[in-house]
Amino acid sequence: MDLITHLRTKQKEIDGLKSMMAECPEDKDMLDMVTEELRQAIDEEKRLQSLLLRSLLPKDDADERDSILEVRAGTGGEEASLFAMDIFKMYERYSYKKGWKFEVVEITESDLRGFKEASAAISGSGVYGKLKFEKGIHRVQRVPVTEKSGRVHTSAVSVAILPQADEVDVQLRNEELRIDTYRSGGSGGQHANTTNSAVRITHIPTGMTVAIQDERSQHMVL
Repeated sequence: MDLITHLRTKQKEIDGLKSMMAECPEDKDMLDMVTEELRQAIDEEKRLQSLLLRSLLPKDDADERDSILEVRAGTGGEEASLFAMDIFKMYERYSYKKGWKFEVVEITESDLRGFKEASAAISGSGVYGKLKFEKGIHRVQRVPVTEKSGRVHTSAVSVAILPQADEVDVQLRNEELRIDTYRSGGSGGQHANTTNSAVRITHIPTGMTVAIQDERSQHMVL
């Protein structure tokens, strides 16, 4: 109730300042002073509105958890992958600004070195609570670097923000897991591409997948 009272008081103050400006349009000194007070009052009104909105939202126990960020290019071809890269790096810079730890998990690049998809683990104080409303489809309209005739294109990316689960939150049953082996790609010695040394595990109910190909042996991977 205190927030509502403060907000109403501030709104009345803003109305009063606007009326004062209308009453003395030719007094430059007065207008300058009132304009500055009005600017400060509007900033305070926005702050109070934000606090009020947060107080109305239900408390989420996951707000203090670390998060997994996933960014995927959508419609728009190569331009969408470049937009996905911009979005991913934006969250990286924001994390550093907030003092959070930002660890890249995986990046799949496009032909123009954009990101088809990218994921990162973000850890710090209140990460999930501050980022959870970022999830969804993000769009941009701009002239892409791939466009030679100067036409504006619309591209889209999807952003997912997932809370990192504590160990006690995860219960996996063997019948819910599918384990696939396949040939490892990239460098890794003479056996890397000749033996099924990479392992991919899929959680069937959710479709969530993890994979690793760092070791030369399935037994070492598992």
